[in-house]
Amino acid sequence: MRNFFNNGRRPSIFEIATAYENGNEGDKKPRTKVVVNTNRLWYGDDSTVSAFIATAYDEQGNRVDAMNGYFLEPATDYMKANKEGSDRAIMSGTYDVITQKEMKKRISEKTKQREENIVLRYDWYIDNVPGRSGIAIHSGKNGKNTTGCFIPGSSFEPNKQNNDFIINDNNKKDELFHFFQTYGTNGIKINVGPDVSNLIE
Repeated sequence: MRNFFNNGRRPSIFEIATAYENGNEGDKKPRTKVVVNTNRLWYGDDSTVSAFIATAYDEQGNRVDAMNGYFLEPATDYMKANKEGSDRAIMSGTYDVITQKEMKKRISEKTKQREENIVLRYDWYIDNVPGRSGIAIHSGKNGKNTTGCFIPGSSFEPNKQNNDFIINDNNKKDELFHFFQTYGTNGIKINVGPDVSNLIE
């Protein structure tokens, strides 16, 4: 595979990312970051649905790429959002999205456990959530599949059996994780909205 950096022109972000993924060691992966903005719009008895857009930026702050979809979370109760085991959506705010490996490292630093002894189920986690732990992004179908985590999907529909929602994945989780892997080299943030801090005592 040729080296784009040595042919007299500036490579595009797509060319660099593609070359890196295909194993061209002569190319460097671009230092891009991802910002995920979510907005909770639909509330059910056992779940909450938000629309999201994930945007990748280069080091100069230029938009490189973007994708969108939906997240399904548990039911929303902001009085219980910061309580461990509450089975409610987390508090709105800005958080880090990190890999399982990085989560193990952070847990190890806090608890002094050896990383190899820490067992985690999922590939991507949302960290530094007040009062909560183990908040991940993973697959699922409805509110019974999450106790605080985010389930991505391409669409959603009302559950005819109750006042609730069903989310349809259609490979949205894989698309989102590939987006993280491709563009999250300089960090990933998620802004969970809407901001309700003025409503909470």
